[in-house]
Amino acid sequence: MKIASSILIPAFCLILCACANDDSRSIADPVKDRQSTDQPTFNIDGTQYTGIRSNSGAVEAFLGIPFAQPPVGDLRWAAPIQLLTPTGARQDATNYGPACMQGPHIVEWYRGVIDSFGGDSASFTAPEVSEDCLYLNIWRPTDVDESNPLPVYVYVHGGSNKGGWSYEPNYIGEQLAARGVIVVTIAYRLGVFGFFSHPDLKLSNFALLDQIAALEWVKNNIQAVGGDPDKITVAGESSGASDIAYLLASPLAKGLFQRVVHQSAGWAMRRTQSKADADQLGKQLAAKLLVDSREKGISSLRKQPAANVLSTSEQVYQGHFYDPVIDGHSVTKSVSRAAEDQTLAPVDLLIGTNANEALMYLDKQLQVNDWIAENLPDIDPNRIISLLNLANTALQQLDQLSTAYTYTCPSLRLATAVADSGGTARVYYFSKQRDGELGAQMGAYHGIEIPYVFDTHDDWLPTSTADKILTDSIMRYWVQFMHSGDPNAKDSPQWPTYAKMGDYVMNLGVPVRTERHPSQQLCELMNP
Repeated sequence: MKIASSILIPAFCLILCACANDDSRSIADPVKDRQSTDQPTFNIDGTQYTGIRSNSGAVEAFLGIPFAQPPVGDLRWAAPIQLLTPTGARQDATNYGPACMQGPHIVEWYRGVIDSFGGDSASFTAPEVSEDCLYLNIWRPTDVDESNPLPVYVYVHGGSNKGGWSYEPNYIGEQLAARGVIVVTIAYRLGVFGFFSHPDLKLSNFALLDQIAALEWVKNNIQAVGGDPDKITVAGESSGASDIAYLLASPLAKGLFQRVVHQSAGWAMRRTQSKADADQLGKQLAAKLLVDSREKGISSLRKQPAANVLSTSEQVYQGHFYDPVIDGHSVTKSVSRAAEDQTLAPVDLLIGTNANEALMYLDKQLQVNDWIAENLPDIDPNRIISLLNLANTALQQLDQLSTAYTYTCPSLRLATAVADSGGTARVYYFSKQRDGELGAQMGAYHGIEIPYVFDTHDDWLPTSTADKILTDSIMRYWVQFMHSGDPNAKDSPQWPTYAKMGDYVMNLGVPVRTERHPSQQLCELMNP
């Protein structure tokens, strides 16, 4: 079942509920002022897809395109299966597909950020959620010339791998596509549906397999939409970016993309989820779900209603972070091991973090010395504290420490590792805060850069002329990078390559400028 997209609601005002089945709920119109006539089409192997066009005529959108069979029934916790469309069929591509099964995690994140800026979180609505969720969305310029194919930007959403969806308001690709690229946003199974391990299953990492299947669809079919299959950039933020780090190391993803934009992650370089531990959690889930069943195997688990699986998993997996595991199939080694072996994909890489990634998540009662003792027990605390050049208060010190440890320092290591594997890397540091007292309190928070990339600034966000100028600069860098693998163009500050600690990075602030990373010395101390 797809969702009607004809009702407009405020941007960034979607919240998600595991039991969202109310037909009165709707989603934001994907293309502003859409036309009701003259619908655009494209064809793949005799199947015609019909989309929608903006009233300006500048952008066409094709929504809710299935890229794999629904992962339900016997296909729950199985690799995605190619979807075959009968030749001559017509496919409606004017409505989004359902979001993947999930709990309230991303809703709470939205509400927290919007409340922090004084927005009205009570007006939110939600899309339908379902196991049948493997759909992608495409935005392209109306005047695309198939003889001159455009670069393709494939976006993997964040949400701790247990929440989020491909058409959140800040991911709408209309404004980015209007700059002469094709934008694709993809879905993937979340939480226990996407990251389930069990001793009776040969495979894990079903979410990664979904992402690979979506990239295969793009590689094989994007030419029919006017895209260049040899100029594919895969991009993601937070857990979406972390998943892409595993794709860089996965043999199954080889050749599916040439460029990567990696935003606000990096922790894949620090930790690897144990399959043995994940198997134990899987066994606990099975025992709890099948306590009254005679049959205890995977086939019985696949018969459990999705809502039961979700609610039970939220108990069994409470506090668990969903990361890929080494299953010998989609992931054969950790990202850090692939970096050491210099076997990461030799891509062109844009990678970076924001100044205050950790701020909104900090325990304000935590002491700096306690954080250091827990995370860096072998380093002299006084030596660490002496390097906190961005911090004046204890909370700012904790923010710089946690941001550096979880996001910045491993991202710098990943940049060096991609360069060592034969690719090219460029690093950014996003420092722009929103104007006003609320903006100062939030800082350059986790996710703040996304509306600058897509030009999707929410009404409740204070957006100044400086924000609009920075948006244009970032979009120009990103688009140029999609075209050539090098973000540099005329009339923009030059963005240098990065290969080792101490190299210059691009500060995406006001003004845009090159400098050494403010946490460079801290990362030299933290990184092994």
